[in-house]
Amino acid sequence: MSTTSTESPTSFLIDIVVIDHVDGDLHLLPKPGAFEQSTAFEHAICETRETGLPAIISSTEEDDHVVLSVPIYCNGEIKTIVCFIGSGRDQDCGVMEVWQPIGVFDELSMTKGYFGALERFQNVSSFVRFEKGSGLPGQVWRNASFVIHDHLPSHSGFLRAAGASAEALEVAVGIPVIGDEFLASVLLISSSAAPLAKGFEVWRVAGDEVFLESSAYQAIDDSRRLHPETKLPMSETLAGRVIESGTALVTDDASLICRGRNASDPGCDKAFAMPFFEGDRVTNVLVMLL
Repeated sequence: MSTTSTESPTSFLIDIVVIDHVDGDLHLLPKPGAFEQSTAFEHAICETRETGLPAIISSTEEDDHVVLSVPIYCNGEIKTIVCFIGSGRDQDCGVMEVWQPIGVFDELSMTKGYFGALERFQNVSSFVRFEKGSGLPGQVWRNASFVIHDHLPSHSGFLRAAGASAEALEVAVGIPVIGDEFLASVLLISSSAAPLAKGFEVWRVAGDEVFLESSAYQAIDDSRRLHPETKLPMSETLAGRVIESGTALVTDDASLICRGRNASDPGCDKAFAMPFFEGDRVTNVLVMLL
Protein backbone atom coordinates (compact mmCIF):
# COMPACT_ATOMS: atom_id res chain seq x y z
CA MET A 1 0.00 0.00 0.00
CA SER A 2 1.18 3.55 -0.68
CA THR A 3 -0.36 6.82 0.39
CA THR A 4 -0.18 10.43 -0.63
CA SER A 5 -1.84 13.31 1.14
CA THR A 6 -2.15 17.05 1.30
CA GLU A 7 -3.11 19.42 4.04
CA SER A 8 -5.57 21.77 2.37
CA PRO A 9 -5.62 25.48 3.22
CA THR A 10 -9.39 25.58 2.89
CA SER A 11 -11.57 25.68 5.97
CA PHE A 12 -13.75 22.55 5.85
CA LEU A 13 -11.59 20.16 3.81
CA ILE A 14 -8.41 19.85 5.83
CA ASP A 15 -6.75 16.82 4.20
CA ILE A 16 -7.04 14.40 1.29
CA VAL A 17 -5.38 10.98 1.45
CA VAL A 18 -5.00 8.71 -1.58
CA ILE A 19 -4.39 5.01 -0.87
CA ASP A 20 -3.12 2.89 -3.74
CA HIS A 21 -2.50 -0.83 -4.17
CA VAL A 22 -5.15 -1.93 -1.69
CA ASP A 23 -3.85 -5.16 -0.17
CA GLY A 24 -6.07 -5.81 2.82
CA ASP A 25 -3.55 -4.64 5.43
CA LEU A 26 -4.97 -1.73 7.37
CA HIS A 27 -1.91 -0.91 9.42
CA LEU A 28 1.15 -0.77 7.18
CA LEU A 29 0.82 2.88 6.14
CA PRO A 30 4.21 4.40 5.35
CA LYS A 31 4.97 7.79 6.94
CA PRO A 32 1.60 8.02 8.71
CA GLY A 33 0.36 11.54 9.35
CA ALA A 34 -1.82 12.80 12.17
CA PHE A 35 -5.11 11.95 10.51
CA GLU A 36 -3.90 8.64 9.07
CA GLN A 37 -3.35 7.45 12.62
CA SER A 38 -6.84 8.41 13.76
CA THR A 39 -9.47 5.84 14.65
CA ALA A 40 -11.95 7.48 12.27
CA PHE A 41 -9.53 7.14 9.35
CA GLU A 42 -8.85 3.47 10.08
CA HIS A 43 -12.54 2.66 10.58
CA ALA A 44 -13.54 4.40 7.34
CA ILE A 45 -10.94 2.50 5.30
CA CYS A 46 -11.90 -0.78 6.98
CA GLU A 47 -15.60 -0.27 6.27
CA THR A 48 -15.00 0.62 2.62
CA ARG A 49 -12.85 -2.45 2.09
CA GLU A 50 -15.34 -4.75 3.77
CA THR A 51 -18.46 -3.39 2.07
CA GLY A 52 -17.08 -1.95 -1.17
CA LEU A 53 -19.08 1.20 -0.39
CA PRO A 54 -18.24 4.75 0.68
CA ALA A 55 -18.09 5.35 4.44
CA ILE A 56 -18.44 8.42 6.63
CA ILE A 57 -16.92 8.21 10.13
CA SER A 58 -16.70 11.03 12.67
CA SER A 59 -13.75 11.11 15.05
CA THR A 60 -13.91 10.62 18.78
CA GLU A 61 -10.43 12.07 19.24
CA GLU A 62 -9.69 15.52 20.64
CA ASP A 63 -8.83 16.84 17.15
CA ASP A 64 -12.38 16.87 15.82
CA HIS A 65 -12.70 15.70 12.22
CA VAL A 66 -14.78 13.52 9.89
CA VAL A 67 -13.54 11.04 7.27
CA LEU A 68 -15.28 10.21 3.99
CA SER A 69 -13.70 7.23 2.22
CA VAL A 70 -14.58 6.75 -1.46
CA PRO A 71 -13.54 3.66 -3.47
CA ILE A 72 -12.47 4.04 -7.10
CA TYR A 73 -13.36 0.96 -9.12
CA CYS A 74 -11.60 -0.35 -12.22
CA ASN A 75 -12.99 -3.44 -13.99
CA GLY A 76 -15.30 -4.10 -11.05
CA GLU A 77 -12.55 -4.10 -8.40
CA ILE A 78 -11.38 -1.41 -5.99
CA LYS A 79 -8.19 0.14 -7.39
CA THR A 80 -7.81 3.15 -5.09
CA ILE A 81 -9.48 4.63 -2.02
CA VAL A 82 -9.66 8.38 -1.54
CA CYS A 83 -10.24 9.78 1.95
CA PHE A 84 -11.61 13.30 2.28
CA ILE A 85 -10.99 14.57 5.81
CA GLY A 86 -13.17 17.44 6.94
CA SER A 87 -13.16 19.64 10.00
CA GLY A 88 -15.61 18.63 12.71
CA ARG A 89 -15.91 22.17 14.07
CA ASP A 90 -19.39 23.68 13.73
CA GLN A 91 -18.03 26.92 12.28
CA ASP A 92 -16.30 25.03 9.44
CA CYS A 93 -19.48 24.51 7.46
CA GLY A 94 -19.56 21.66 4.92
CA VAL A 95 -21.59 18.58 3.94
CA MET A 96 -20.73 14.99 2.99
CA GLU A 97 -23.44 12.59 1.76
CA VAL A 98 -23.79 9.06 0.38
CA TRP A 99 -26.88 8.21 -1.70
CA GLN A 100 -27.69 4.58 -2.56
CA PRO A 101 -30.46 2.68 -4.37
CA ILE A 102 -32.90 1.41 -1.76
CA GLY A 103 -35.83 -0.95 -2.18
CA VAL A 104 -37.46 -2.15 -5.39
CA PHE A 105 -37.87 1.31 -6.93
CA ASP A 106 -35.28 3.11 -9.07
CA GLU A 107 -34.64 5.80 -6.51
CA LEU A 108 -31.88 6.89 -4.18
CA SER A 109 -32.02 7.70 -0.50
CA MET A 110 -29.33 9.08 1.76
CA THR A 111 -27.69 6.27 3.74
CA LYS A 112 -24.83 8.24 5.30
CA GLY A 113 -24.22 11.91 5.89
CA TYR A 114 -22.26 14.52 7.77
CA PHE A 115 -23.79 17.98 8.22
CA GLY A 116 -22.06 19.51 11.25
CA ALA A 117 -24.31 22.24 12.59
CA LEU A 118 -26.51 22.35 9.45
CA GLU A 119 -29.56 20.74 11.07
CA ARG A 120 -32.15 22.26 8.74
CA PHE A 121 -30.41 20.97 5.62
CA GLN A 122 -29.93 17.57 7.27
CA ASN A 123 -33.63 17.35 8.09
CA VAL A 124 -34.64 18.17 4.53
CA SER A 125 -32.13 15.70 3.09
CA SER A 126 -33.24 12.85 5.33
CA PHE A 127 -36.71 12.74 3.75
CA VAL A 128 -35.83 13.33 0.08
CA ARG A 129 -35.69 10.56 -2.54
CA PHE A 130 -34.17 10.96 -6.00
CA GLU A 131 -35.14 9.03 -9.12
CA LYS A 132 -32.51 8.23 -11.73
CA GLY A 133 -31.72 11.50 -13.47
CA SER A 134 -33.41 13.62 -10.80
CA GLY A 135 -31.45 16.02 -8.61
CA LEU A 136 -27.68 15.83 -8.28
CA PRO A 137 -27.54 12.25 -6.91
CA GLY A 138 -29.81 11.03 -9.71
CA GLN A 139 -27.83 12.88 -12.38
CA VAL A 140 -24.60 11.27 -11.18
CA TRP A 141 -26.32 7.87 -11.45
CA ARG A 142 -27.72 8.53 -14.93
CA ASN A 143 -24.58 10.15 -16.37
CA ALA A 144 -22.00 7.82 -14.76
CA SER A 145 -19.86 10.92 -14.39
CA PHE A 146 -18.70 13.57 -11.96
CA VAL A 147 -21.31 16.35 -11.87
CA ILE A 148 -20.96 19.91 -10.53
CA HIS A 149 -23.83 22.15 -9.44
CA ASP A 150 -22.95 25.82 -8.88
CA HIS A 151 -25.04 28.66 -7.36
CA LEU A 152 -27.07 26.10 -5.40
CA PRO A 153 -29.76 28.47 -4.06
CA SER A 154 -30.86 29.21 -7.65
CA HIS A 155 -29.81 26.00 -9.47
CA SER A 156 -32.84 24.46 -11.16
CA GLY A 157 -31.34 20.95 -10.93
CA PHE A 158 -30.53 21.16 -7.24
CA LEU A 159 -33.85 20.19 -5.69
CA ARG A 160 -32.85 21.23 -2.17
CA ALA A 161 -32.14 24.82 -3.23
CA ALA A 162 -34.19 26.40 -0.44
CA GLY A 163 -32.25 24.45 2.16
CA ALA A 164 -28.95 25.36 0.48
CA SER A 165 -29.87 29.03 0.56
CA ALA A 166 -30.72 28.88 4.25
CA GLU A 167 -27.33 27.32 5.06
CA ALA A 168 -25.13 29.40 2.68
CA LEU A 169 -24.25 26.32 0.58
CA GLU A 170 -22.89 27.28 -2.85
CA VAL A 171 -21.30 24.40 -4.79
CA ALA A 172 -21.99 20.66 -4.85
CA VAL A 173 -19.88 17.95 -6.49
CA GLY A 174 -21.29 14.51 -7.25
CA ILE A 175 -18.97 11.48 -7.42
CA PRO A 176 -20.17 8.18 -8.96
CA VAL A 177 -19.21 4.88 -7.33
CA ILE A 178 -19.78 2.05 -9.80
CA GLY A 179 -18.39 -1.49 -9.60
CA ASP A 180 -20.09 -4.21 -11.61
CA GLU A 181 -23.23 -2.12 -11.06
CA PHE A 182 -24.09 1.31 -9.72
CA LEU A 183 -23.40 1.47 -5.98
CA ALA A 184 -23.70 5.08 -4.82
CA SER A 185 -23.59 8.79 -5.52
CA VAL A 186 -21.25 10.63 -3.15
CA LEU A 187 -21.83 14.36 -2.64
CA LEU A 188 -19.43 17.00 -1.32
CA ILE A 189 -21.22 20.30 -0.68
CA SER A 190 -19.24 23.48 -0.17
CA SER A 191 -20.34 26.60 1.69
CA SER A 192 -19.45 30.26 1.24
CA ALA A 193 -18.31 30.37 4.86
CA ALA A 194 -15.75 27.55 4.57
CA PRO A 195 -15.18 26.47 0.94
CA LEU A 196 -14.00 22.92 0.35
CA ALA A 197 -11.73 24.11 -2.46
CA LYS A 198 -10.97 27.18 -4.55
CA GLY A 199 -12.13 25.54 -7.75
CA PHE A 200 -13.83 22.41 -9.07
CA GLU A 201 -13.45 21.09 -12.65
CA VAL A 202 -14.67 18.03 -14.55
CA TRP A 203 -12.56 17.01 -17.54
CA ARG A 204 -13.64 14.50 -20.19
CA VAL A 205 -11.46 12.46 -22.50
CA ALA A 206 -11.66 13.39 -26.21
CA GLY A 207 -9.11 11.39 -28.18
CA ASP A 208 -5.65 12.72 -27.32
CA GLU A 209 -7.18 15.82 -25.71
CA VAL A 210 -9.23 16.60 -22.64
CA PHE A 211 -11.98 19.21 -22.54
CA LEU A 212 -13.52 21.04 -19.61
CA GLU A 213 -17.04 19.69 -19.30
CA SER A 214 -18.07 21.79 -16.27
CA SER A 215 -16.54 23.93 -13.55
CA ALA A 216 -17.24 26.08 -10.51
CA TYR A 217 -14.96 28.46 -8.65
CA GLN A 218 -15.33 29.92 -5.16
CA ALA A 219 -12.08 31.57 -4.09
CA ILE A 220 -9.92 32.23 -7.13
CA ASP A 221 -9.66 35.22 -9.46
CA ASP A 222 -10.83 35.33 -13.08
CA SER A 223 -7.37 34.97 -14.62
CA ARG A 224 -7.03 31.53 -13.10
CA ARG A 225 -10.45 30.29 -14.17
CA LEU A 226 -10.82 28.29 -17.35
CA HIS A 227 -13.42 29.04 -19.99
CA PRO A 228 -16.16 26.44 -20.53
CA GLU A 229 -15.23 23.70 -23.01
CA THR A 230 -11.52 24.55 -22.85
CA LYS A 231 -9.54 21.91 -24.78
CA LEU A 232 -5.96 20.98 -23.92
CA PRO A 233 -3.53 18.26 -25.02
CA MET A 234 -3.83 15.34 -22.65
CA SER A 235 -0.09 15.07 -22.18
CA GLU A 236 0.17 18.59 -20.75
CA THR A 237 -2.56 18.57 -18.11
CA LEU A 238 -3.27 17.36 -14.61
CA ALA A 239 -6.30 15.46 -15.91
CA GLY A 240 -4.08 13.81 -18.52
CA ARG A 241 -1.57 12.80 -15.85
CA VAL A 242 -4.39 11.05 -13.95
CA ILE A 243 -5.66 9.36 -17.11
CA GLU A 244 -2.18 8.06 -17.91
CA SER A 245 -1.45 6.84 -14.37
CA GLY A 246 -4.94 5.52 -13.68
CA THR A 247 -4.91 6.73 -10.10
CA ALA A 248 -5.90 9.75 -8.04
CA LEU A 249 -3.13 12.15 -7.10
CA VAL A 250 -2.24 15.32 -5.24
CA THR A 251 0.29 17.71 -6.73
CA ASP A 252 1.93 21.05 -5.96
CA ASP A 253 3.43 21.31 -9.47
CA ALA A 254 2.45 24.89 -10.39
CA SER A 255 3.29 24.41 -14.09
CA LEU A 256 0.94 21.45 -14.30
CA ILE A 257 -1.89 23.19 -12.42
CA CYS A 258 -1.50 26.40 -14.47
CA ARG A 259 -1.71 24.69 -17.85
CA GLY A 260 -4.21 26.60 -19.98
CA ARG A 261 -4.73 29.38 -17.42
CA ASN A 262 -3.85 33.04 -18.02
CA ALA A 263 -1.49 33.09 -15.07
CA SER A 264 1.90 31.67 -14.16
CA ASP A 265 0.79 31.40 -10.53
CA PRO A 266 -2.12 28.94 -10.04
CA GLY A 267 -3.50 30.88 -7.08
CA CYS A 268 -3.61 27.68 -5.03
CA ASP A 269 -1.02 25.66 -3.19
CA LYS A 270 -2.04 22.23 -4.47
CA ALA A 271 -4.54 20.41 -6.64
CA PHE A 272 -6.24 17.04 -6.29
CA ALA A 273 -7.52 14.92 -9.17
CA MET A 274 -9.35 11.59 -9.32
CA PRO A 275 -10.45 9.41 -12.27
CA PHE A 276 -13.69 7.63 -13.06
CA PHE A 277 -13.42 4.32 -14.93
CA GLU A 278 -15.86 2.71 -17.29
CA GLY A 279 -14.49 -0.83 -17.27
CA ASP A 280 -10.74 -0.29 -17.47
CA ARG A 281 -10.91 3.03 -19.32
CA VAL A 282 -10.87 6.48 -17.67
CA THR A 283 -13.64 8.63 -19.17
CA ASN A 284 -13.68 11.69 -16.90
CA VAL A 285 -11.60 13.30 -14.17
CA LEU A 286 -12.50 15.51 -11.21
CA VAL A 287 -9.98 18.25 -10.35
CA MET A 288 -10.11 20.30 -7.15
CA LEU A 289 -7.89 23.38 -6.75
CA LEU A 290 -6.89 23.48 -3.08
